[in-house]
Amino acid sequence: MSSRLPPAALVHAPASPAIDLAKVLAAHLILFHHLVQYGPVPDDLGPLLDGPLGWLAEHGRLAVQVFLVIAGYLGAASMLSRVGGPAPAARGGLAQQAGRLVRQRAWRLLPTYWLAAAAMLAVLAWLSAGPLQRPLPTPSIAATLANLLLLQDLLGHDGLSAGFWYVAIDLQLYGGLVLLALGCAALPLAPATRLRAFTLAAAGLAAASLLHWNRDAGLDAWAVYFAGAYGLGMLACLLRRGLGWQPAPAACAVAALAGLALLLDWRSRIAVAGATAVALCLLARLDDALRHGPVRLPAGMLAALPRLSGASYAFFLLHYPLLVLVCETTVAVTDHPGAHVAAVLACWPLSLLAALAVQRWMQPAPAPRARLAGGT
Repeated sequence: MSSRLPPAALVHAPASPAIDLAKVLAAHLILFHHLVQYGPVPDDLGPLLDGPLGWLAEHGRLAVQVFLVIAGYLGAASMLSRVGGPAPAARGGLAQQAGRLVRQRAWRLLPTYWLAAAAMLAVLAWLSAGPLQRPLPTPSIAATLANLLLLQDLLGHDGLSAGFWYVAIDLQLYGGLVLLALGCAALPLAPATRLRAFTLAAAGLAAASLLHWNRDAGLDAWAVYFAGAYGLGMLACLLRRGLGWQPAPAACAVAALAGLALLLDWRSRIAVAGATAVALCLLARLDDALRHGPVRLPAGMLAALPRLSGASYAFFLLHYPLLVLVCETTVAVTDHPGAHVAAVLACWPLSLLAALAVQRWMQPAPAPRARLAGGT
């Protein structure tokens, strides 16, 4: 078998409308789930939630699997040139390389995360100690510090806000990806052989999680619980862009692993993750369909997608403080059901506007390599 690396493997992927669209839709599904399931006035929304809308409201949380799979795909893509470059990485300094990459990732995630934490604390303080005097739970200093350091789940504290757990897990998963990639990059092997080793390691990690760790809910504070979905995304990238497999064989391999996990123990979250990973194996075709095919998007929407996708992380984190502020304020001043429904629905555009503003203010356009490492 040739040891030559497929040239496409070392080229950064172009902008993908399919990935951008998936991130935007997933973020909005999660917001819809939180609005209905965790908002202060869900009873008033009952008539609106019959049929498919009710199903989406209940199961919208599964959209987080889309983020996990895409994060694995883009993270693996960002490591291709390191693992499959013309010369192995130096053995000395791997810890320093890993630390630098993880710090870069943390610096991309944490400012918006800390802003969301500050917003949530401010909302709770205003509602409980301000003129409205709403009886809301106030987190302890220990719980607040644990949240700010991303240790809340490991130390047994509640998250300050919805979605905070994801950021902690994302950093754990990315750290594991970096160590795995740099370890394979240091192997004294031909570039294509190192890529095959990286792919086998990713497949093994995904299989271990899907078949064992992900079946133990007691592990859900640790990356190993989510490594199945993340690893499916890595595998989709490495088979297609790393080893140069054709879309159909790559999709079949990913589907076979996900299908085995579902035969062993059906989990709807793994079904969503598997379907997302299979779609990523067909990414070029999906992008072409969205640009030129029968389901092509209008030019204006295609142009707006990258910005909306870039704001999806801020949207994911900031919508819940806004939800609590708007809905609790409305409940405090009126008991009219129509006002309650209007308050819940108003959170949607308000969250989007806030996310776009934060994305513009706090998240400058990343370099190509950093962008590929993004998860949400």
